Amino acid sequence: MPEAINIISVNCGSSSIKFSIFKILEKSVKNNPLLNIERTGFGKIEEIGTPFGEYHFETKNKNYAAKLNFKNHIEAINFMLRKLGLHHNSSNSSNIKIKEFRKNGLNASALKIDIVAHRFVNGGKYFNEPIIASKKNIVKLSKLDELAPLHNPSSLKGLEIMAEYMPNAKQVCIFDTAFHKNIPLCAKLYPIPIDYYIKYNIKKFGFHGISYSYINEILNLNRGAIKKIAVCHLGNGASICAIKNGASIDTSMGYTPLEGLMMGTRSGNLDPSIPFILQEKLNISGSEMYNILNKKSGVLGISGKTYDFKELLNYKDKYSKLAFKMYAYRVIKFIGQYAASMNGLDALVFTGGIGENSSLLRKEVGGNLSYLGIKIDNKKNKEASQYFQTFNAHGKIKVNKSIKSIGTGKTPVFVIHTDEERQMASEALNLVF
Repeated sequence: MPEAINIISVNCGSSSIKFSIFKILEKSVKNNPLLNIERTGFGKIEEIGTPFGEYHFETKNKNYAAKLNFKNHIEAINFMLRKLGLHHNSSNSSNIKIKEFRKNGLNASALKIDIVAHRFVNGGKYFNEPIIASKKNIVKLSKLDELAPLHNPSSLKGLEIMAEYMPNAKQVCIFDTAFHKNIPLCAKLYPIPIDYYIKYNIKKFGFHGISYSYINEILNLNRGAIKKIAVCHLGNGASICAIKNGASIDTSMGYTPLEGLMMGTRSGNLDPSIPFILQEKLNISGSEMYNILNKKSGVLGISGKTYDFKELLNYKDKYSKLAFKMYAYRVIKFIGQYAASMNGLDALVFTGGIGENSSLLRKEVGGNLSYLGIKIDNKKNKEASQYFQTFNAHGKIKVNKSIKSIGTGKTPVFVIHTDEERQMASEALNLVF
């Protein structure tokens, strides 16, 4: 029987953990792993550090979910590993106990984990390509927390725990910032003294690069090369990327993931003087102000009710409606900016939890872009949301089923299901093999 290589992709967010288990036949690794890896199970743990925690694990034939609170990512990761049947023991085995594996409904052929792919939001000045983790690299990674304070620390902790549980597996780090490494300096630098860039590497790093890499690949496989694309990755964290000839030339997030669009709890762009003024008026520390901008602003800050976009649409009060308008308005502005920077637009893409599921937002955004040749078909738009709410991501990728066209204007508009974990597994295989 042909030997399979088994990969776990682990995606630690600011308050969540998503993971997927993939397998691929060794003979297929060199033949575009993105098309040949097969997902055998996936799951997520959400609302870590809140009273609203829950987990959801799924295989082709089984779903199981429950409400359960987790104090932090360490507790959540250990729970995930126990659910997968992984047990820390003195033998340093990377094998999964067969009884536990079958009991939890996961594919029993995937018993030996060969590769663990970890998402890191920011690679800083050190990492512009995927790497195999080493002690030296882990030290460098630990110095990048200030660049992505809501993400990098949890990713590093995930790496440390997985390496302890599976010392025989290759631990591979994939970086969101890598996709944006070639953004031109005129877009990458801030108009502050150049010494701060030279001495401290203060520049736009950009994020969601793993998602953008995947979307770019899917479009190439489905439609062939498209020269000028604006991709809207909209979720609790949100950004937009201008992709020209397959490369990122600008993106809305910057030195940290706080810059850019209004998000679930993050402010996005604002007058730089405001934090200083508010800090003085509120008599709070810099870290407290930073916490407000990262965790108490955005949709939550304006609505006063929720950061969850789906919940937001259920509220009819004026501030909830205002939060929706502000969110959509900022998306519209960035698309316009990037169309200008690329001297036109050949395609518009929506992806991410909100981008894939909210037909109302897509309609609001598309309705203000007619000058770019964009026109949303209402029927196709609603059908796309219904389709992606029940999207089946098991098995091998089905390119044609991962993309829906919702436009009727001269500029095509697509909704694409993004799959960061699959992209991570593909990049890890390309590195290891």
